[in-house]
Amino acid sequence: MANQMSKSFCFFAIMVLLVAVQLIQVEGECTKVVGNCAAANCASHCNSYARGARVLGSSCSFNNLCTCTFDRPPPGSEQPACDVGMGLCTRDCQDDCCNKKCVSRFPKTGHGICIDAFNVFLCLCSYNR
Repeated sequence: MANQMSKSFCFFAIMVLLVAVQLIQVEGECTKVVGNCAAANCASHCNSYARGARVLGSSCSFNNLCTCTFDRPPPGSEQPACDVGMGLCTRDCQDDCCNKKCVSRFPKTGHGICIDAFNVFLCLCSYNR
């Protein structure tokens, strides 16, 4: 009986721990689309945009748009939220579709909208970390 209760307690404790870990909002990376890679050196642009946040990386792989990854949202930026491109907006995927993509990835804070950014009509997902 004591052994059965011990196993039940361990199972219960593990379940509580798993639920607690799922509920914790982990501070983490923040991405921002900051410009067109054809217009500037992306890595340099990310460093100048950082304003005190640490630059973790830069990429031009999303439609040749400079996407910076920071350790937190850069302070004083015009948009305090983080953002990431979720693909192109098309006739079949407008604001509602874009928002659904964003909310599925960031269910608590995500909001997606189609915008013309740097001459690309893209689904931009803004989220808070």
